[in-house]
This record gives sequence, structure tokens and C-alpha cells, in this order.
Amino acid sequence: MLWTVLVLIAMQGPQAVTPVRTGLILGRVVDGTSGRPISGAVVTLEGTTAASSTLPRAITNSAGQFVFRRLGRGAFRLTSTRNGFVDGAYGRIRPGGTTLPVELDEGQRVNDVVIRMWKCASISGSVTDEAGEPLIGVQVRAFQRRTLSGRSRILQAGSALTDDRGVYRFGSLAPGEYLVAFVAREVTIPMSSAEMLRSPPDRNDPAYVELNRSRIILGINGLPIPGMSNSIIVGDLIRQFDIDAPAPPRTEAPGTFIYPTQFFPGVPNAAKAAALALDSGQQRDNVDFTLRPARAVRISGMIVGADGPVTNLALRLVPTLDEALTENLDTAATMAGPAGEFSFLGVPTGQYSIRALRVPQRPLPSRPPGTTTQIQIGSSVMISNNVSGADGPPPMPDDPTWYADVPVAVTNSDVTDMIVTLQRGARFSGRVEFDGTREHPDAAALRRIPVLAERADRTNPTAGPGFSIPPGQVDAAGAFKTYGLLPGKYLLRVGSAPPGWILKSVIADGVDISDAPIELKATDTANVVITFTDRPTRLNGSVRDAQGNPDRDALVVVFPAEPAGWMDFGLNPRRMRSARAGRNGSYSFLGLPTGDYYVAAIKDDAYAQWQDPQVLEELARTASRVRLSDGDTQSQDLKTLGAKQ
Repeated sequence: MLWTVLVLIAMQGPQAVTPVRTGLILGRVVDGTSGRPISGAVVTLEGTTAASSTLPRAITNSAGQFVFRRLGRGAFRLTSTRNGFVDGAYGRIRPGGTTLPVELDEGQRVNDVVIRMWKCASISGSVTDEAGEPLIGVQVRAFQRRTLSGRSRILQAGSALTDDRGVYRFGSLAPGEYLVAFVAREVTIPMSSAEMLRSPPDRNDPAYVELNRSRIILGINGLPIPGMSNSIIVGDLIRQFDIDAPAPPRTEAPGTFIYPTQFFPGVPNAAKAAALALDSGQQRDNVDFTLRPARAVRISGMIVGADGPVTNLALRLVPTLDEALTENLDTAATMAGPAGEFSFLGVPTGQYSIRALRVPQRPLPSRPPGTTTQIQIGSSVMISNNVSGADGPPPMPDDPTWYADVPVAVTNSDVTDMIVTLQRGARFSGRVEFDGTREHPDAAALRRIPVLAERADRTNPTAGPGFSIPPGQVDAAGAFKTYGLLPGKYLLRVGSAPPGWILKSVIADGVDISDAPIELKATDTANVVITFTDRPTRLNGSVRDAQGNPDRDALVVVFPAEPAGWMDFGLNPRRMRSARAGRNGSYSFLGLPTGDYYVAAIKDDAYAQWQDPQVLEELARTASRVRLSDGDTQSQDLKTLGAKQ
């Protein structure tokens, strides 16, 4: 028996030995302003090669220290949380700044990791009505200014509700500048639509499907029910308010009154609002609002398409005066009734645009029993046991996109008998090509390439729940088309390239429209050639500080040498990039399009809005200039620039 066992062992050959992981990360969590240690912070480790025996979290001791043991080779991300502090991450030198991975070789020990955190700031105040009475359960919003595509925008950063005293508080704000506002919004629903939503005769009926889609687009979470505290019946309409909005003011004067949008300190729009600067841990009190009634009017009319009146479609009323700063702040919303009629109730004086969008629905993919599928509603996807499919998404519908964008001026009297006409959207179409020696992607890989049409200025005239237009797609033969688009300036890009390939160019009429926008007009079809290459460019180098040491805190930025490229570059600019320098000061950019660039190393905390054209103009004076050609590799060493003056 012993000999049999020995023979079996010998036949099995040498046994695999699991390597003992000895890598280690030791670090501290500190206050980003004072440098003092933060105890009780929870540090989370994320990485693809962390040993299963390693706990993914650690809690800092009284000296702010933490340790992760038994790590293998890999890149690890470290984040930290603690009550009263903004979430931290390794590499971050300002709140919300860029981060760095901790890179380990086998058996390496890194013991100088520092994670900075900043104390939460706060804003508080009260909301009262014209009589000084507190308004309870009212939503107040906080916004921050950002430079997007070279233009100033304000984006929502949080919301808070007033309590039984009419007092609200934002208690978990990152240090920075904020605008605070009460935003008014009303939704008008035809009574017949509300009845169909509550008791549909057939949930597969096209009229009900369209109506329910409009409900989602308008942001109505529950079903509209007459008599609820947040709704009023006006003739054959239901005037519905957000749950977190005050009830309409009651006055002796005839007509309709509302509490209109108000930015602190009591101004009607963001352009006139005061910016509240908050340092780490700072409290700003007495940011108060007194809401006063304003007379409002009705806008009514009919929406028509190529075949006559359009029913059950969502419409939004968007203020245009402040739109360059604020997106998604529609004043009112409604849906068309059974004869295409619509009404916006409670509209204050101002300049507006009535907008509507009908995107053709992608056919549902077939699915075997027990699998799941996605239901496409505009850009919203309702998950129902979803499976994507190995061959990519189902084919795009051939139907056009229809839209309306009609200006309307509101004074002190009703606007009636408006005709809002749907127009056919513009479209991109073309083919994809591959420039290289690598084997070309197969049909399944081609169908998984999403084609993205981006507004060059990053505005979204259709913005709102379910109002965005889905990406187009490539077919098995390499041809593609997009959904219909609203008129405007667009860039065309791909969401992801096939493995081993990278986007080279998107050419329309001799212009690369992945970098320079093209003007699309209604019903246009722009013919495009998208080319991928397997010879990407590479730009690399190292960064040193004033003393000549590797600067691992530097942020390396690359931007076009031509100032025309500093604006209207969309959401994911190809020629505008940034990357943190590594621990040894090295940096690398892969796949920049060919052309001339400036490259500079800056401090992330000094140039938080580095994509602002005025900042780029300043950086260009001292930045290094490089030229990249097809398949080129360039090396450029840098010295970190001083703080922005």
C-alpha cells in the first residue's frame, strides 16, 4: 500500500505552492487643513490582487494610522470616510481633487501613504412666506459653479428640506463656493391622462405606454390623484406640485399666484445670485428666504406632428434667460391631452421655450426563458432581469426623432392658441474603417461600438428625466447611424473602441468632428467616416519640483495649442487631458490625436478649474509645446509651475 501511495504522488508531479504575499501599505489619515491626525476614520482598500485573507477595511488609531498586510503585486485605491468629514482618497490635495493609486511590486512595502480629509462645511437658514410664517417641508437646493466645455455652468450639489420651524441645513458640504435657491416647478396633468394612468384599460396599449413614458419624463414618481394635498383641480386639469414644494399662496386678488424661483439673496436667477465661500468646517447661517406671491398666467395650445395632433406627449417649459448657467431647471411641465391640447398653469413673467421630444423606441431583444431584458425609454433604461446579448444591443429603429423647441414670452396675460409643431431631427450616418495591420474586428465586435453625438457646448436642450437621446450604433457591416438630434453644434465620438484599436479620426466634409464641432440643422444628415488605428500616439516624461525632486503631487495637463480648441469641446475632450504624476514623477498619455499641444505640470489645488479658457491662456505662456504625428512617441520632461496668482 505504501508503494502505491508513493507512485501516485510521483505521478502527480510537483505541487503548486501558493506564494506568501508580503506586500504592505502603511499610512495616515490627516486633516487637510491642519495636518492633524484623524482617528476613527474607515479606510477602504480596493485592488484586483488583494489577498483574500486581507481585510478590505481598516480603522485609524489615535495617531491616524492604518495598515494593510499580505498584499501582492498590483495597483490599489485607498479611500476614507468619517462622520463630519468629506470623503478622502489617496493622492487628493484638495476636496474633490484627483487621486492616485498605490502601486506595489511583489513583496514591496510602502509606508508613507497620506490621505487628506476636510471637515464638512454647512449652510443653514429659514424659509418663510410673505407673512413671516415658516414654510414646512420645502426643498432648498445648493449649486456650485463649474467650467464645462470652456463655459461657466452651475450644477446642483445637494438639497435640504425645511423642518417644522421652516429651517433647513446643508450639513455635509465640501469646502468651496455655493449658490442657494428655492426652485419652483409645477406639473399640469389632464384629468383624462390621470384616469388612464390609474386604471389603464391595457398596459400594452400604445397610448398608455406613451403616457406612462411621459409620466417618467416629467418626474412624476407616483400616480396623480385628485384631492391629494399637493394637487388642485382646475377645470379638466390637475395642477400638481412637487411634494417638497409649498402650497400655492392664497390671496384675495383674482387670478393664479405662485411662489416663484428665488436665489439667495432674494434674486430671480443664478446670474444675480451671491456666491457663498466656505472653508473647511465653516458654518454659514442666516441664508434666509422670504417667498412672496407672484401673479402667474396660463400657456395653452396644441401640439401637432406630421399626422395631426399628438397625444400623451410630455412638454417642458424652460426659462431661457438663465439657461446658459443653469440646466434642468424647468419652470413647468405638462402632457398633451387626447386631442393634442396642452396647458401650463402657474407660469410667472419671463422668456421661455416650450420643448418636447419623441425618440423612437428600440425593439426589445428576444430572450430565452429565465434571462432578463432592458426596456429603453428615451435615455432611461428600465431593468427587467437584463441581459445585453453577446452580439450587442438590438437594432436601432428606423423611425425619426421628433422634437419641438418654440420660444414664448410671458407678460401679465394668458398666452393661448399656441401651435407647437414637431420637427424631424437631424442625424449622423456613415461607416467605420480600420487603419492598421491588426486583424479587423468581427461583426459582433462592430455592433458593440456605441456612436456618441455630443453637444459641443455641453448644454442639453432636452435635459430632464428620460429626455436625453440614446447613442447610435454600428451594424455588422460597419455602417452606422445615430438617432435623430436637435439642431445645434455637435461632436461625434465613440463610447469605446474594439480591443487593440483606438479612435483616430471622425471625418465629415474634410473636418475631424471628434475635435471641431459641426453645425447640424433640422432634417440634415451628415455623412461621416470613423477611422480606428492600431498605432496610437504616446506622450510621456517626468515632472520635477523647484528643488529638482520628482513631484508626485503634480497634475500634468495637455491642451490644444490652437485657442479655438479651448471651448465647445464636449463632455469627453480628446485633446484636453490631465493625469497625476506617479510616485517617481512620471506621466504618460496614450492615444492623443495628431497635432500641436501645450503640456504643463501644475498643482491641482491651485488650478482646480484649469479648463477655463482664461486659465489656459495663462498656462500657455510657460507651458512646453509638442507636436504628435501618427504612431509618434514623444518625451517631454516638465517642471511644476508655481501657484496661480
